[in-house]
Amino acid sequence: MAAEIAAVAKAVRPLGTTEAARAAGFSPVFGWIPTMGEHWVNRPAMRNKPTDMLAPDNLMFSRIGGRDSLVGAAYAYYAPANDSARPPIFGGAPAWHEHANLAPPGQSLVMLHVWFVPSPDGPFAGTNPNLPFWAAGLDAPDATRMRDRAFASRVRRAALALAEVADTTAIFANLERRPAVHEAIAPRRDSIRAIVPELRQAQRARDTARIDALTERLATQWDAMFATYRSAAITPDGRRRIDDFIAMLMSDHGDHAH
Repeated sequence: MAAEIAAVAKAVRPLGTTEAARAAGFSPVFGWIPTMGEHWVNRPAMRNKPTDMLAPDNLMFSRIGGRDSLVGAAYAYYAPANDSARPPIFGGAPAWHEHANLAPPGQSLVMLHVWFVPSPDGPFAGTNPNLPFWAAGLDAPDATRMRDRAFASRVRRAALALAEVADTTAIFANLERRPAVHEAIAPRRDSIRAIVPELRQAQRARDTARIDALTERLATQWDAMFATYRSAAITPDGRRRIDDFIAMLMSDHGDHAH
């Protein structure tokens, strides 16, 4: 599949800037999603099941090295809720994932991501926790350790902490506008900003113990922020939506359904 992914990356290389993507008929939706990047969508192309591997209808951009970079592509279409057949556009039949909440009643938005950048969960994973690290000007975590559940949990939570300072509108911007929530979140963001240069220095020194300790501090900050957001929900349904959104951002399964 590596050759197929390389072929897709080559096919969309001319669309490697947001200006080129817009000129080709793509437009951004949802803003930057911390572990998925910003999706630029060619809406007319999403009307039918994709058949051409070299013509993805989604492009994914995220900030790396201070500039928006094309980090992947995606294929998407709306399918009846009872339709489980998926287009075999890649060899090996990688797992597609679904977003039922983004589709009309009785349908589901079916998607397949393909990453052009390193992804610890594989090139077709639904999410990539490296993105917030790069957006914050840091190196990606050690992918060889992601099989360790404790390490992976720490990294994914730290990624969301970093997302809170890389783009303060990326997660729960509406909730954060509430004065009480903002007062609780703002000092957490300040603490995260202070940790970033320390972590960058530890990465440069290849000090694994220090990296782990700082990543844990980031994860702890996120845990507190998540608790703040969750407590701000007025109804059980509101808490469920918060839980579902964060579960989506932290998912390590390409076939995770939402």
